[in-house]
Amino acid sequence: MAKFRVASVLLLSAAALQVNASEFNLGLNNDVVSTELELQMNKDTNAVLGYIYSDDSGHIAQGAIHMTHDAGVHHFEVGAKLSQLWADEAPNGSTVSVGARYALALGPNISLQAAAYYAPSVLSFGDVDGQYELDSKVQYNINPNMALYVGYRKIAFEYDNARDFTFEDGAYIGGKFRF
Repeated sequence: MAKFRVASVLLLSAAALQVNASEFNLGLNNDVVSTELELQMNKDTNAVLGYIYSDDSGHIAQGAIHMTHDAGVHHFEVGAKLSQLWADEAPNGSTVSVGARYALALGPNISLQAAAYYAPSVLSFGDVDGQYELDSKVQYNINPNMALYVGYRKIAFEYDNARDFTFEDGAYIGGKFRF
């Protein structure tokens, strides 16, 4: 029941913010579904709300804020991400990670994208002692409002008093919708 409440709150929050939303991502593989709502706050700042559900691992709710910069075919984002983990077989906790996202346009319709975030123990709370997230993908733009992608993501949590926990480690497919 608590998982349903958390999912409901995130869904209602996303629905309330759709007026300012610019992109919605939906990614999945056999065990994991992830959603992400990106909001353009101004031309140099964005905010990202995310939710990841794993059959094997549990749930993660995330919120990030980035400073953005475009330089020709390069797109850079640098910022912080707050993550709350509700794990099925590991201790729960939260982290504030610092990181970046990068995109390289290879042509009008294809881009390479990568992201990396790291939370040291000083920015980890609850039973979590650290966290890192790595993500890379190739994206194909079908039209200006829709894209498909294939990627690989690893999200891992570190603990002092428990065994380290890999939330996700694998390939995924997905779609991006701009509005």
